[in-house]
Amino acid sequence: MKVLPLKVVNTQEALAVAHAAYRINKGYVKDTRRYSEDKATTFSNKELVRFFFEKNADYLPNDYMPFKIEEEDFEAVAESQKWLKRYIMLGLGDLDSFKRDMIDAVSKDDVPVNNLGRIAFIPEFVKRDQHESSLKKEIRVEYRDSQYLGNKKDEVEGVVKILDKRYSPQWESYNYVAVMDGNLLSFMNKFDHAIGDMKRIKGKVKSQTTNRLFGANETRLNYVKLYKV
Repeated sequence: MKVLPLKVVNTQEALAVAHAAYRINKGYVKDTRRYSEDKATTFSNKELVRFFFEKNADYLPNDYMPFKIEEEDFEAVAESQKWLKRYIMLGLGDLDSFKRDMIDAVSKDDVPVNNLGRIAFIPEFVKRDQHESSLKKEIRVEYRDSQYLGNKKDEVEGVVKILDKRYSPQWESYNYVAVMDGNLLSFMNKFDHAIGDMKRIKGKVKSQTTNRLFGANETRLNYVKLYKV
């Protein structure tokens, strides 16, 4: 039985399509969202990339709208590759498996079509990686002497600046890292607040831990409420 060769597409073009999907969705959308008839479907980034390269129209959903790659998407590819090259130059030995897989996905001239989902995540990966690299440096320089804000169950209240956020689908909440008077703290909250926002916070100490990017003291809070300053 003859084995058919795995279908591949050009990596540069795939990356440009990934950035186009990122531009269209104004970020990374993990799952496709369908609404009522008066609102167009929001396709996930990985489906937009996959559908772009699908040649058989019978395999495309009726509500899919074809799109084009713009010049800005190719410019974004160049910036992404410039950022990723630093890992190749530094070596991949110290990278975790996730980062290594992302770098490997774009290191060849062609990419298998069954790997397009990983390519679709590259724009978000680069944006997140750039933010974390900058934040790690900020914490190392500005907050390395962070002190704990109390013992377990102590009340904490004051004004914080939000430094970082990650959405957790499991808890349907955002995991935040913030700073108060030079001291790091983290907490979960269901509402979406922008990085850089100043908020008045009230909560209780859950635990004393360390920051995941740099080993500075970080106070974990629960029962958190946020207010306008």
